[in-house]
Amino acid sequence: MVENLERLIESASRAPRASRAALFRELLRSETYLLTVDDPLPQGEVRKVAHAQASFPVWADRDAELGGVWVPVFPARDRVRDFVAARGLRAPRDKEFLWMGHAPGQVFGLLRGVRRFAGIRLHLDARVSTDLSWTEVFALSEGRLPDEAPELYELPVEKLTIPAGVRLSFGRLKGWPGEDEPRLMFMPEAGRIRAEDARRLVRLPLGEGWAWTPCRHFLQILRRLRILGSDGSDRFPERMLAAQIEFRMYGEAEALCDWALARGRENFAWLGLSVVYGRTKRYEECAQLCGLGAAKYPGERAFHANGLRALIALGRREEAARRLDGALKIFPEDEWLRALSREWSSQAAPR
Repeated sequence: MVENLERLIESASRAPRASRAALFRELLRSETYLLTVDDPLPQGEVRKVAHAQASFPVWADRDAELGGVWVPVFPARDRVRDFVAARGLRAPRDKEFLWMGHAPGQVFGLLRGVRRFAGIRLHLDARVSTDLSWTEVFALSEGRLPDEAPELYELPVEKLTIPAGVRLSFGRLKGWPGEDEPRLMFMPEAGRIRAEDARRLVRLPLGEGWAWTPCRHFLQILRRLRILGSDGSDRFPERMLAAQIEFRMYGEAEALCDWALARGRENFAWLGLSVVYGRTKRYEECAQLCGLGAAKYPGERAFHANGLRALIALGRREEAARRLDGALKIFPEDEWLRALSREWSSQAAPR
């Protein structure tokens, strides 16, 4: 089974756009391994983590451009050892590198709790690896095979103005149902495109038709246009965050919020994080953050609404009812809040 998984990882690395159905099926029935950095264990003892909210010091690689983290996942224990040796890694003082094994399918749900989690990197050696995005990991965490068709998104901003003189290049993509001959557009000045980036695409209006570009490259274009000054740099973080959330690039969005928080933009950062926590089902963190946000910025409706949704998901009905009453005092005409209040009132009425 290990040999089959390794063969499928190598195949996906060599042909990033090819079907991954066989790889996904094998991942759901194979043991996998992580690299952790922790206190040394007594001889023969194995540390196990069993649920997504558990905290454990997993090794992850930070994306230097977008800030999300990619967690290496290995098909065998020997691959973990080779990874440490190939990179010449040294554990911090009084710590030790440990491999952590997981039963088939278990690792995907665990890693969704990692801060800034963008996806996993199935790793064989320094030359052979392949990435699985957050959306693919999410599907696997629920025991589902991810969709084979590319992830397709509409333009996440009002418009994209490309200044005159900027060089654009065009190519062709392999078609999919409903799109026989899709055009690929990219801006060489913005950055390079990897073959596997074409698994997630955004549609760009272009004259009387449209073209597609990888979502990651779209973010590179936004950054480049900010440098050129054509899009209004004062709105760049908001546009970038909106695009990342729309593309379900939640690890990258979380990293951008952390960046903004470090620069004193607390309100913007907290609002973004409240959305990220809710979308990634980190409800405890969402409820706590929204409680702080609603108290400090009571006029921001999103803190009240996102906090309520998180508390409802957690089953904390009494606390949610108190927050709902407080939100209605600030937003008495809000239709969603009023509908929720009526629903709960009817459920509490004597029968």
